[in-house]
Amino acid sequence: MNLFRSIFQFKCPNCRKGSLFVNSNPYKLRDLNKMHERCSKCNLKFSLEPGFYQGAAYVSYGFQVLNSLIVFNLLFWFTNIHWKDIIYYILAFIIILTPYIVVISRSVWIHMFVKHRSKKI
Repeated sequence: MNLFRSIFQFKCPNCRKGSLFVNSNPYKLRDLNKMHERCSKCNLKFSLEPGFYQGAAYVSYGFQVLNSLIVFNLLFWFTNIHWKDIIYYILAFIIILTPYIVVISRSVWIHMFVKHRSKKI
């Protein structure tokens, strides 16, 4: 499994087989951000230190800004919607994507700090 597939399928960065989150559906808001303590396959501890995932907020912010810029430019240049009305579309887009962005940011964050260890025979 490659890096991007591992990130977007919320897999362990070490073995890329175990699941990071208790529920793989980010839109089940009751279980949003609930992570397993350890990988079920390689026993990697997912919380590397206290407050480790606070840095994922910066990744989330970057994704939200990027998404907002993409939506704005697509609607501004390819439709006749006034730029002030585009703001409402951007807000709706942000609200809809926020649960997914939150979990993908955590996945990206842990993948930045834990290297994949492939077992070579």
